[in-house]
Amino acid sequence: MARCQYLEAMRRIALVNPYSAGSHAQWAQGMARELPAAAKKMGRGLTVEVFSLPGRHWKWRMHAAALTLVARMEEAGLFEAGVDAYIVTDMLDVGQFRSALPPAERSKPVVLYFHENQLTFPAHPERPAEAWDRHYAFMNVTGALLADAVWFNSVYHRNLFLEALPAFMSAFPSPRPTDSAAVIAAKSKVIPIGIEDDVFTAGKVDGPGRFGEGPPVVAWNHRWEYDKGPAAFLACLDAAAAEGLAFRLAVMGQSFDQVPEAFGLLRQRHADRIVSWGHLESRAEYVEALRSSDVALVTAHHDFFGISVLEAAAAGLEIVAPRALAYPEHFGADVLCARSDLEAAFQSALTRRQKRNWDVGKYAWSRVAHEAIVALLDV
Repeated sequence: MARCQYLEAMRRIALVNPYSAGSHAQWAQGMARELPAAAKKMGRGLTVEVFSLPGRHWKWRMHAAALTLVARMEEAGLFEAGVDAYIVTDMLDVGQFRSALPPAERSKPVVLYFHENQLTFPAHPERPAEAWDRHYAFMNVTGALLADAVWFNSVYHRNLFLEALPAFMSAFPSPRPTDSAAVIAAKSKVIPIGIEDDVFTAGKVDGPGRFGEGPPVVAWNHRWEYDKGPAAFLACLDAAAAEGLAFRLAVMGQSFDQVPEAFGLLRQRHADRIVSWGHLESRAEYVEALRSSDVALVTAHHDFFGISVLEAAAAGLEIVAPRALAYPEHFGADVLCARSDLEAAFQSALTRRQKRNWDVGKYAWSRVAHEAIVALLDV
């Protein structure tokens, strides 16, 4: 179908999310809700149908989710009226997916969205390194080569992936795909994850909130995993306590079967400072706890995007984060610090105790959805 015909015909999108957990699930929900609203503002009618699987067994999802989800689409009657485009995530084998589609659907555009990628995902910092299985990284590469368009959630993520490609591909024997980075770059865009309106609204509410009056509340609102830097977070807290600085702790975020040791130590050493501990099941509770906090101390050594950090910023917290990863494109390098200066910057933030009005409105879902619609029309 010629491009101009596609622009007029786009009416139905299938969003395929093989790993529905955390930011993957939040993204899918936002896309399904906001893309039709954005299209309506542009004078277009659009429906988005989501097909997903639970967020577990990520390797198996990459191997087999395409077959399972296409079967479910067929059972749901999706193909009877046809689909105008598919948006899938990096946890899907794009080649397998397109081959599994009915013949009439195989020529429809497929957009691959990278939440993360297995090519540049960092090694685990607190356990012995395992032999790297290049297979999953190569699945991401072939997916990007086979997709009609490739979207990354940040400029940082896009650049990291493309810069790593030449060396990665050179390790394979000939013949191998050539100019992979250039091919993918030519059809790639940056479409961030949208931030929900509730955190922006919360950032405008005055008052002490659910934690009442007292020392500043330091928030942890990330996954309880090693890549978010819990050991460095604990070290900053210990150093501030040693300096005699008063603070309280709201430790939120989702935990899993294997919890880093730092969380147990944090709970022992700072028990009298904790005002909230553990995952808050209710979104309203989470937003209220976030807006009732004062400082978001960010110690992650890996973040392709950083939705939890942006939510904290939207809620008006002081952000103490390293001048690294995706954070400079969100906040500007001048307000961030060197990783070696995090302890000092954190202690200074505790002393100042001031709310911030961060310029992160570009991540509001209404604006992100408009960008996504424009990008879809360019496929």
